[in-house]
Amino acid sequence: MHLDWSTLALQTVNVLVLLWLLRRYLFRPVAEMIAARRRAAEALLAEAAEKRRAAEAAAEEIARREQGLAAEAEQQRAAAEEGAAAERARLLAVAEADIARIRAEAASAIRRDRTGQRRTLEAEARDLAATIAARLLARVPGAAVSAAMLTSLAPVLAALPAEQRGALGGEIEVVSAAALSPTEQDACTALLGRVLSPPPVLRFRVDPRLLAGIELHGTHAVLRQSWRAELERLAHELRQEDEDVAPVLA
Repeated sequence: MHLDWSTLALQTVNVLVLLWLLRRYLFRPVAEMIAARRRAAEALLAEAAEKRRAAEAAAEEIARREQGLAAEAEQQRAAAEEGAAAERARLLAVAEADIARIRAEAASAIRRDRTGQRRTLEAEARDLAATIAARLLARVPGAAVSAAMLTSLAPVLAALPAEQRGALGGEIEVVSAAALSPTEQDACTALLGRVLSPPPVLRFRVDPRLLAGIELHGTHAVLRQSWRAELERLAHELRQEDEDVAPVLA
C-alpha cells in the first residue's frame, strides 16, 4: 500500500479546518443554546419550587385559619349553649315567680272573698241575733232583765284585779239598754260603792243598741256586760278562727 503524504497532509488540514468550523459555527452555538435552555429550565424549576413553597405556605395558612375558625365556632357554640341555658333558667325562674305570685294573689283573693263573705254573714247573724234578742226581751219584763244584769255585774266587778277596778273609779257613766228605775239606779249605786273605793260618781244613760245589759264607762277603762258586747266578742272569735284556718286552706 502506497501512502501519499501530501494527500494525507491535505486531508488532515481539511479535517482540522472542518473541526474548527464545526466548533466555531456549530458546537459553540449549540452549547450556548443548550446552556441557555439549561438556565431557562433551572429558572423554571426554581420558579416552580418557589411557587410550590408559596402554595404549601398558603395551604398551611389556610389550614391554620380553618383550625382557628373551627375553634372559634366551637367557642361560639359553647357560649350560645351556655347563654341559652342561662336564658332558659331565667325564663323558668320568671315563670315560677309568676306562678307563685298568681297563686299568692289567688289565695289572697280567696281569703279576701271568704273574709268578706264571713263578715257579711257575721253582720247578718248579728242583726238576726239582735232581732231575735229584741223580740225575746220584749216578752220579758224590763225590771227582771235589769235585775238580772245587775246581779251578773256584781261577780264580774269582784273578779277584776284591783288595778282595773281603780281605772273605773272617779266618774262612771252607766249605760243600759233600757232606762233604769230609781230603785235600780240606787241598787247600782250601792253595788258600785261596795266594790269600788272610793265610791264613784255615777251618770246614767240609755243606749238601746246594747239590747240588754249594762256597760260601765270609766275615766280610764270600760266594762262591757251587754248582749251587744257578747255578740261582738263571738264575731271576733269567729274571725280569729277564720284567720287561723285560712293559711292551712290556702
